[in-house]
Amino acid sequence: KINLNSNESNTTTTCQVENNSKPEAPVKSINPKKQELLVLDSSHPLVQAYTPKLRKQHPHLEHLVHTLSKSLPLTFRIRQHDPSISKQLAITLESLHRNDKHDDKSFSHLICPVSYDPTQSIYQSLPNSKLSKSNLSKVSPQLKDFLVTHSMNGTLARQELGSMLPVLCLSAVGAMGPGSKVLDLCASPGSKTMQALEIVAPWAADDDAAATTTLTKQKVDSKDDITNTSINKSNSSSKPWKGKVIANDVHPGRLASLQDAVARSGLPTSLTSHVTYTNFDASNFPFPKSKKLFHSIICDVPCSGDGTIRKDEHILPNWMPRTGNALHGLQLRILKRALELVRVGGVVCYSTCSLNPVEDEAVVSAALRSKNWINAAGDGGNSGSWSGDSVGQKVERTNYEIIEWPEGLLPGFIRRPGVFDWKVAFYDENHMEDGNDDFGSLSFCETQNEARENGFEDGQATFWSDHEWNKGLNLDKCVRLFSPRP
Repeated sequence: KINLNSNESNTTTTCQVENNSKPEAPVKSINPKKQELLVLDSSHPLVQAYTPKLRKQHPHLEHLVHTLSKSLPLTFRIRQHDPSISKQLAITLESLHRNDKHDDKSFSHLICPVSYDPTQSIYQSLPNSKLSKSNLSKVSPQLKDFLVTHSMNGTLARQELGSMLPVLCLSAVGAMGPGSKVLDLCASPGSKTMQALEIVAPWAADDDAAATTTLTKQKVDSKDDITNTSINKSNSSSKPWKGKVIANDVHPGRLASLQDAVARSGLPTSLTSHVTYTNFDASNFPFPKSKKLFHSIICDVPCSGDGTIRKDEHILPNWMPRTGNALHGLQLRILKRALELVRVGGVVCYSTCSLNPVEDEAVVSAALRSKNWINAAGDGGNSGSWSGDSVGQKVERTNYEIIEWPEGLLPGFIRRPGVFDWKVAFYDENHMEDGNDDFGSLSFCETQNEARENGFEDGQATFWSDHEWNKGLNLDKCVRLFSPRP
């Protein structure tokens, strides 16, 4: 099973960005369907690129351009490793939110819990507050001090909503829970690693804390039984869950930064001791010596990041289609390795911060089509499909499927289905449009042969879509994220 959550938008526009040295007045644009007046800040390069000609050709993109030209809202969540601490912080936040907005200690005019989270543990800045990470110190020093204090003591995590979703999904489908063995293949900077840690090793921070709960362990292979286990932490014989998160990153520097982030998180060492750090190429991550594979795998792969222009000002001016195209092969190898490392009944969550289907649906489609996956039979799926280990053994084919967004997870959260078909873009430096003699333009190729005929030798066959195959895979179960209408 694969749970795929592409942290992206399913509508894109590609155009040349002009650099105006003197900002013009805001552009007023009217959506012809709803007659809604949008005020677009023409100093933003994305708005500058959205020329009158493009507005006429693609009026449905106005709301997307409007949203992407605004700063990303401030988002944070209450950590879940210790229910008593989480509950106390929630009460504190609720109290501060209720205070009169003229009170120095009130945040009611700045933040509130998101409406689609029943747990009320995810907070985001209000749209009218215009509060973002970049202007937090200026808008509300008091809120900044509050966030810094609780981030350092381990009760609060500054984490973007898109970053939270893979772990939330894996937990909601039952593939990640207390005692689970989790692999985070591309773990840096570490927000997902710590989020997963809170789930797989709850209450490890305080062995003497009194808490009683009933938890369900999902059946993940033929040896496991579905059981309901009541854990009473006040019982002196009880022990913390022995869950484990393997945090891997191929770059030693990024791995060091990840370790530092965990050390600075404020989480107790009795909890962070459940993290194992590894420094392997994710596409060739070794199989566990125990041959016990992973319950769930976080596969948040390196990507072009073209879905992050709201927080990274360098993405847009440096964007080129070859960036995402060049990463496609690596992304595919990493996902294929993740499929080999997950045990029978387990779940892989593949995600990116990219809008480009070549980095998203194309990778998923190719991974499921590329090879015949095998597992050595007779061990409950705990041995891998690596070459040689199945010699002389009876083998069975292992099937994978894309699964639905978990029922009940973030009800009301706006999402869009994955796509079956897409165009593949290349940048042609020699092809000019509209009398532009300074720069080339984008070219879209329908097939690999067409790309090669036009001199684009780097086009891989797996870039392109196969409508019937993709429909049979249920690629529409992939999840695309883009902002709701303002």
